[in-house]
Order: sequence, then structure tokens, then C-alpha cells
Amino acid sequence: MQKAIIVAYDTNRAIGRGGDLPWGRSLPADLAHFKRLTRGGDIIMGRKTFESIGSRPLPERENIVISSRPTGVKGVLTAVNLSSALALSRYPTFIIGGAQVYGDALGVPEIDTIYATEVDATSPDADTFFPELDMTVWEETDRVHRPADEANVYALDFVIYRRKAAQ
Repeated sequence: MQKAIIVAYDTNRAIGRGGDLPWGRSLPADLAHFKRLTRGGDIIMGRKTFESIGSRPLPERENIVISSRPTGVKGVLTAVNLSSALALSRYPTFIIGGAQVYGDALGVPEIDTIYATEVDATSPDADTFFPELDMTVWEETDRVHRPADEANVYALDFVIYRRKAAQ
């Protein structure tokens, strides 16, 4: 069963600003990509990420929130750490943030794929960042460029990184 990270970051690896995406909702192509990949699967997120999406479950997915206390929201499972959250997952699983959860997930060998949206923008007032990838562990296996257009303010690349086989 697939276990992956899904993330969108800018040229400085920024993933957040004040509890939202640095570019807000100005990239509907990325939001559609996220929905297409994660629909029907499990999504694991930290409490702050859960709050940033409105403290509600995303539809058509099993929502698992890492928190020391239950969310109290119907349709949302709670786990005390990433290991416990992964143990609850039953379907293809996607880690969706935030920064600390991403950092922890990068060290889990079963997480073998990163679906990254690399946004061609710089967010000067960003306050949350995706960790630098260790390219001795990860390798880029696919990249699709999407230019900016009337609906999408910035150009972006959909990139897939895979964990290299253990040496």
C-alpha cells in the first residue's frame, strides 16, 4: 500500500504563511492535482494543518490528525504521533503537512514517494517551510511543467521523487 508525501512549495521551499498557503487559492491546478491524488485515500496531517483547512474533514478521504487531544470532529481520527497515524491508515496514504509532520515523514522508510508541486514564486513573508531533500536518499523520477495562465497566477512543476533503493 502506497505511503507518500504530498506538498506544494515555492522556490525557497515555503509551504505556509499565517496558516494558509503562501499563494492562497491562486493555483487551482495544484488544488485539483491534490484532490485527484488523494481522493479515496487516507490523509495524515498535524493539528495546525487541520485547523488551517477549517477544522473539518476533507471529503472522500479518511482524515487522520496528529494531536495530543481528540478533535471532536465526526469523520476525523486522531493519533498521538506519525507512527500511530500510519498504523491507522488502511488505504493509499498521503502525508499533507505541516512542516514538523513532513520532517518526521521524511525519515520513515515506508514513505517512498513525494508528490511535490514546485511553484515558480517566492513568498517573502512565509513562515513555514518544507525540509531540504537529501538527494542521496531521494531521486526525481518525473516532472511535468505547467505554465501560468488566467486561472493560475504562477507557473509550477508537478514533480515525483522516489526513495532510492537501500545500498
